[in-house]
Amino acid sequence: MNQLLRERPDEFISIQIHSGHTSWGNQRSSFYNVTGIPVTWFDGVIQRLGASSDQQAYSSYSSAINSRLNVATDVTIDISAVETATQTYDVTATVGIEAGGTGKSMTVILLQVLDYYPTSSDYRYRNCVRQHLGTQTVTLAAGETADVSFTCTLSGLDWTDRRNVKIIAMAQQPGSPAPKQIYQANYIAWPIAVVPGDVNGDGDVDLGDLAELLAAYGTCDGDAGYDQDADFDDSGCIDLSDLATLLSNYGTGN
Repeated sequence: MNQLLRERPDEFISIQIHSGHTSWGNQRSSFYNVTGIPVTWFDGVIQRLGASSDQQAYSSYSSAINSRLNVATDVTIDISAVETATQTYDVTATVGIEAGGTGKSMTVILLQVLDYYPTSSDYRYRNCVRQHLGTQTVTLAAGETADVSFTCTLSGLDWTDRRNVKIIAMAQQPGSPAPKQIYQANYIAWPIAVVPGDVNGDGDVDLGDLAELLAAYGTCDGDAGYDQDADFDDSGCIDLSDLATLLSNYGTGN
């Protein structure tokens, strides 16, 4: 799965649920009738049980992903977050059904994950679920949207390694057990609540951010030393516009 995520980062979202790590994870093990590890589900409808080799797993997973990418969906999800206190955020998933779509009920699930956790030499562990933020069922007609909001507090490793934090939202067919189709999913990566000028993602704009921007000043995407986190206007280059953004926000944040 790690290789597929590296090759196709914009085509699908993956999460790992480690048995016994969270109570929600234990519930999902029951939901998916997990009797052995590893078990992989794609869009909640295709199951793959283990593999005898990495190449067999790659081929099997790639085939399942391709088959699901060909299935159209009329469900949309947008995610936003607002910092309400130090290390605490109100996270909102706006779930909708496109005009001309089919009205339906959906179970909306919000998760906080930590990428590359646990650490490993081959970086095999991707987007491990650390917190189940909440679940809510909504019923929408075509053209309608609904906001589903929960609080996320980062602490411990999730705060110290926050650059690898993501918030993931998914909308799944209600009921139990699987198979139950996942209609749509989306995510936001750190910084989940953007502070303009915050290069290092610690929630404020200070000397550390200025030093990082100046170290990358004058570079463009593809150059050695280019830092995408300092390219605030997404122009592909770190220039006077980005420096002006940082300086105009200097001293703001936590």
